[in-house]
Amino acid sequence: LVSVFVLSPPSIKLLLDDPLVVNPGETITLVCVASGGDPPPTLIWVKPGGEELPKRCVVNGGTLTIPGVTVDDGGAYSCVASNNVGNPAKKSTTILVRGLRKGRFWITPDPYHNDDNIQIGREVKISCQVEATPPEELQFSWLKNGRPLRSSERMVITHTDTDISPGTTNLDIIDLKFTDFGTYTCVASLRNGGTPEISIDVNISSTTGQTPHQRRRTAV
Repeated sequence: LVSVFVLSPPSIKLLLDDPLVVNPGETITLVCVASGGDPPPTLIWVKPGGEELPKRCVVNGGTLTIPGVTVDDGGAYSCVASNNVGNPAKKSTTILVRGLRKGRFWITPDPYHNDDNIQIGREVKISCQVEATPPEELQFSWLKNGRPLRSSERMVITHTDTDISPGTTNLDIIDLKFTDFGTYTCVASLRNGGTPEISIDVNISSTTGQTPHQRRRTAV
């Protein structure tokens, strides 16, 4: 009798969603299993580009656990299988950690750089932009002097499509009146929560030109 040994290259599969969307502080587990290969392959987890895995990671074969995930832990992770037969097999996934950052605003016409104070009877636009992960969960709301503001004929609220550009909301005040003076607040949040809101206050008055106030607050 002649024994025939058939060697085969490795193959793997990932038992998780791609991308994997998580909240800051959660413990996440990435699972990779061998679906073929003789001899059985060895599984390791790596980050593309030679980056190091987070130091808090716990690796047990094809299982990678990251406790207390942070925004810095987001990105691509790859499972690599090798058994010295053929080329190693690799599958990758992306971790998206929910978060809001880099909130900014601008006013048109710009009283901060053009030395042009806000004037009665003119149109004034306040724009607010926030980077969000994941961008499709970003939502905005507006307040005037702490009260919810709804879109109307003279107060027109619009939002950009996050598929086309970074998340931006605009408040157009048509034919500015004295009664429109006050503090306007742009509030950015994520639909599924998991991270504090970002609020940016902009004061509109005949002397507008002071630095606005930005704050974070926990969503209610």
